[in-house]
Amino acid sequence: MDISASVGAWERGAQNHKDDVIVVQTLLTGAAGRLAQPAIDPRGIDGGIARPPKDSATVAAIKVFQRLSGLAPTGLIVVQSQDWQRLLMAAGRVDGGGGASDEAYFPLPILPRADWIQPPRAYGSNRSSGARAHAGCDLYAPIGTTVHAVCAGVVVRDPYAFYAETEALEIDHGDFLIRYGEIQPGSPLRKGERVTAGQFIAKVGHLVGVSVPSAMLHLEMYAGTASGRLTVGEDESARRADGIPFLRRADLIDPTPYLDKWKLHLPKA
Repeated sequence: MDISASVGAWERGAQNHKDDVIVVQTLLTGAAGRLAQPAIDPRGIDGGIARPPKDSATVAAIKVFQRLSGLAPTGLIVVQSQDWQRLLMAAGRVDGGGGASDEAYFPLPILPRADWIQPPRAYGSNRSSGARAHAGCDLYAPIGTTVHAVCAGVVVRDPYAFYAETEALEIDHGDFLIRYGEIQPGSPLRKGERVTAGQFIAKVGHLVGVSVPSAMLHLEMYAGTASGRLTVGEDESARRADGIPFLRRADLIDPTPYLDKWKLHLPKA
């Protein structure tokens, strides 16, 4: 599946060939269903984009998708762009490997006790009574469950204190960066070390002083288009479609479509 030219906002130079628009509308419709995000639905597959000053439901859907994916909300999908690749992934049309290898694993050797698409585990769920949004997916698993690199990559910084006496580890996997959060202190990895797909990198930690249904791996993903620390203030933060901040770097993306693919390939404990 491909497009021959750009699709979206006319004022940004989109070509909007009918066949290309149909492809993008079809992908948006699929992504809306898979991610349970009705605002991504273009409300029809007709191959048309309304010209300004009339509002286009398809352009609005593209902008919502871009915001949820941590991309600039341009309302434009360009051939072979990052926006295009993310849309293919969200619609379930590509496999979602990354970096140096097409091989990609689920980060745990067992599937979680509960899915990662329903609140409070899901990306974008309310936190702090709705004042902020959940920046990742929570993968429930017993304390001590091994955590594995989803694909090949390089450790970005030494493990560091994260939440409730657990730690976090950041790995650049080439096409994206992952923060593996709420892990036990003591991961052997250090900044600059290389990891292979499926390699043991940590263990699920024990959250101290908080009431939760289960221990978990908290997994956040970033497109790698920004720099600096991943946790940021509200003024710099990526935001949910309704404007609620994640308190995370602007290139934050939704891990859900990736996990949906990786679940079919579990690493060995």
